[in-house]
Amino acid sequence: MRKLLLIFTLLAAGIINASAQQKKINGSVKDSQTNDALPFATITVVIPGQPVNKFAADDHGNFTVDAPVGSTIQASFAGYQPKKVTVGDSTSITILLKSSGNLSEVVVIAYGTEKRKDLTGAITSISSQEVSEMPSTNLATALASRAPGLEVHSTSTQPGASAAVNVRGLNSITQLEGPLYIVDGVALVGDIRNINPSDIESVEILKDAAAAGIYGSRAAEGVILITTKKPKAGARSVNFEMYTGIQVNNPAYKMLDARDFATLRRSAFQDADPGTFGAPGTDTADYKIFNSYEQQSIKNGYTNYNWQNAIMHNDAPTENYTLSVSNGTGSNRVYFSGQYQDQEGILVNTGYKKYSGFLRDETQIRPFLKLGASVNYTHDITNNAMPNEYQQSLTESPLQPIYDAGGQPLIVIDNSTGVPTIFNPVTLALDATNLYTTNRTNANLYLDFTPVKNLVLHSSIGADIYQAEQDTYYPRTTGPGYTPNNGLGEIYNTRATDILWENTATYNFAKGDHEMNLLGGFTFEQHEDFATDMQADQFPTDLLSYKAIGSAGQKLQDNSNYDGWAVRSLFARAVYKYKGRYIFNATIRQDGSSRFGPDNKFGVFPTVSGAWRVIDEPWIGYKIKTWLSDFKLRLSYGLVGNQNLPYDAIYTRYDAATYPFNGSSVTSGYNVAGTNAVLGNNSLQWEVQHQFNAGTDLAFLDNRIMLTVDVYNKNISSLLMPLPLAPSSGFQTEYVNVAAMNTKGIDVALKITPIKTKDFTWQTSLNWSRYKSEVTKLFPGRDSVNLALRVGLPPSGTYVNYVYNGLYQQGDNFALDPNGKPGDIKIKDVNGDGKITPEDEEVVGSSIPKGWGSFWNYFRYKSVSLTIYSTYEYGQQLNNLTFTDLSYYNALYGNASNVTVQGGNYWTPTNTNTNIPRPNAFGTSLKTLPGGPGQGSSYSIQNASYFKVQHITLAYDFPTRLLDKIKVHSLNIYTQVLNPFLFTGYKGVDPDVAGADAANEIYPRYRTFLLGAKLGL
Repeated sequence: MRKLLLIFTLLAAGIINASAQQKKINGSVKDSQTNDALPFATITVVIPGQPVNKFAADDHGNFTVDAPVGSTIQASFAGYQPKKVTVGDSTSITILLKSSGNLSEVVVIAYGTEKRKDLTGAITSISSQEVSEMPSTNLATALASRAPGLEVHSTSTQPGASAAVNVRGLNSITQLEGPLYIVDGVALVGDIRNINPSDIESVEILKDAAAAGIYGSRAAEGVILITTKKPKAGARSVNFEMYTGIQVNNPAYKMLDARDFATLRRSAFQDADPGTFGAPGTDTADYKIFNSYEQQSIKNGYTNYNWQNAIMHNDAPTENYTLSVSNGTGSNRVYFSGQYQDQEGILVNTGYKKYSGFLRDETQIRPFLKLGASVNYTHDITNNAMPNEYQQSLTESPLQPIYDAGGQPLIVIDNSTGVPTIFNPVTLALDATNLYTTNRTNANLYLDFTPVKNLVLHSSIGADIYQAEQDTYYPRTTGPGYTPNNGLGEIYNTRATDILWENTATYNFAKGDHEMNLLGGFTFEQHEDFATDMQADQFPTDLLSYKAIGSAGQKLQDNSNYDGWAVRSLFARAVYKYKGRYIFNATIRQDGSSRFGPDNKFGVFPTVSGAWRVIDEPWIGYKIKTWLSDFKLRLSYGLVGNQNLPYDAIYTRYDAATYPFNGSSVTSGYNVAGTNAVLGNNSLQWEVQHQFNAGTDLAFLDNRIMLTVDVYNKNISSLLMPLPLAPSSGFQTEYVNVAAMNTKGIDVALKITPIKTKDFTWQTSLNWSRYKSEVTKLFPGRDSVNLALRVGLPPSGTYVNYVYNGLYQQGDNFALDPNGKPGDIKIKDVNGDGKITPEDEEVVGSSIPKGWGSFWNYFRYKSVSLTIYSTYEYGQQLNNLTFTDLSYYNALYGNASNVTVQGGNYWTPTNTNTNIPRPNAFGTSLKTLPGGPGQGSSYSIQNASYFKVQHITLAYDFPTRLLDKIKVHSLNIYTQVLNPFLFTGYKGVDPDVAGADAANEIYPRYRTFLLGAKLGL
């Protein structure tokens, strides 16, 4: 009994003591970085021996709870890592939560920054890590499909090629220029290949009116903001990055060997004129069909000459080195980087070299005054392939020797005329010059002044100075430069300058549940382009080439061109937040452009947008927040303009001409009715887009799954069109604002972390986009300009042609082609009138994809990582005329005209199950129309859908414990293969770079194998 009484007494004492220790705790939950309150955070109280108590903090993140010493209080909030604290002696606690995702990430927006969770517009960010994942000579290609709605294609596979960039579909009929690039406040002219990807901190794609509208008339095709690296406060660092590797030919075309080519050629000449050329395979026939060199190769057992290998490197080297130094200590902060890049082309005498340097300096003169400056200089040299070099190497006769007995490229001369019958593509590769050199400087000087708390006055002046020179020379050993031309040279110079002066005032205000950000500004931008072109032939010698163009005996061209404009702008923006979950944004900009007449010089472009952070609503309980991490709705509407019309469209333009005066002397003057005579229009207006965007941001399971969806609709009016005028007007055309179009689409981005453990992580992301553009209005009373440009169709990218309907077979009715033969191309009689006329043409394809995007996977096990990045497009077609030419023998394209292996499967009476026409030396089997050969059909239209693995990267990060011993901050080594796989039914070089008509297939496809390292000190 005593023992029981003792136990009871001790228990009672423990309970009384615990009760005595229980006390009231006043707490608050805040963001660990910004110290902002996290409203309605979930609070979980765990007291041993009692049920778990869960409740929500108030709208300021505050809570009160009774809890004993030693109990546990946990705070959690959507998008943040939960945190537990143990109750001690204090009666007041503050729980600071760290972001578990990107909600607190600061995003660069127009003229400022914003937290990602507070964005109201459609903005996609691309990090520096993503930009630098794949080495590239052009920053734009490194952005390919990284953001939904962003479409990027290189214009060629050759080193140093430019890129075509498109944001959210087509936005004009005639005035497409690409997005506006803003690099640290400097507006760039043309492409952005001068920017070193290693200097990039982040890239933001501003896609809707709410995000881009504050740029007014410059935002018609989207805005891409590029922010370069700055010194990190209080830190010094030295970073070195390098890679080196080789490029290996990955042939898209396999051509016939010597024996099969001889058989093909005999069949082609036999089909063209059997009476003249005789029985195929006989010495008599071969003497008429093949030259003496080819006949000797046949006698030697069909000696095969590989022309592709003659102009290619087996393994072309590539290398890149970047050194950067950063000092963020003290009041003066400096960042410097230098880059050297050298990519030798897979074709001989082609390649790309780049030398660049970047310097940023920022000084905190006083606590209220900051001065900064940056300058980026780039010098690059591109040795381009000659336009016909690659294709000519493919089509040369494999029976034809490449070099003569002396080891020089062989040129076959017709002794009777002295004119070459065969030009050697090796001379184009070795002797011709196609050199493109640029010098570019981007500079920016800015001052930040804070006269009172929360008010920042900013002034900056930026310049983009661009100079480029294209030098071309064809010596006498090439076709264009052969006698009687005696060399052909051209120098084309371009100079462009863009000056942008910006002044802004930003004021932040916060009180209780209300936050306000106000922005006002004034900008002035002036742009000038100047170009000169000199072309000549009859050079006394090839030794000096284009460098001695003044010594040429005959000038073929000597002219210049100028383009200049200026824009003055006023703008304002107000962002209002209520309780952190209701966000409203309004902007307005007035632009005045020199491109317009006095009556329409100014345009006003307002936008409004809003966001609702549903996840922060108090009625979203803690149970929902256990699986729903973020939920935000966005809505925007606004106007943006387009000023990209010819600078002289408002002025009347005449043609230079001469006329006799007094019946004897000739006087210079102008011709009103010339081919370039344009009637000026002083009433031209801005092209205007009315943009609507609706989007949502969702995250699940502590941000393990993140989804963003945007739908948009753009009604674009007052589109500029050249209106044909009646001959009685004396002018050819007049620019008018008459047309309209619509572009609508959807962008989707999904990022998932399927596995995340201590040692192993797997992350994957997928984005998908599509759009539809169509013309809704053209000229008054007319719904079409031609079959490809009409109401209901996209403004560009549509193929209209005759319809390929297979090959004629023996016994077919030849009423539609009375001169046809079995094996000829058959054209469909679309309207059924019994004849082939222009009325039988119809839409046969479109280069606009039905969808595109990227697929990214990242695997990491301890210090080893594997990255696989792929892109895709589907539903588009390309007019692959190159493949058609390479698959059909036609002596009109050259005496040799070898064809692909597929082209060797041509029609014969015993091989009828094919789509390759019978070979004919003069192309009559491709004579699809009454007009003669060379007129097309849908025969060349090919499905260009593809899935392309852009790169596979295997990397290793050296462990910290080892690096600490050698006093190194970081060390990463990696091996990488670029363009390892391409899955497509397209038969050309690459559907990702071919362009609308495959005209850019002037360079072969290749894979790149790299070994690289990144060192941080």
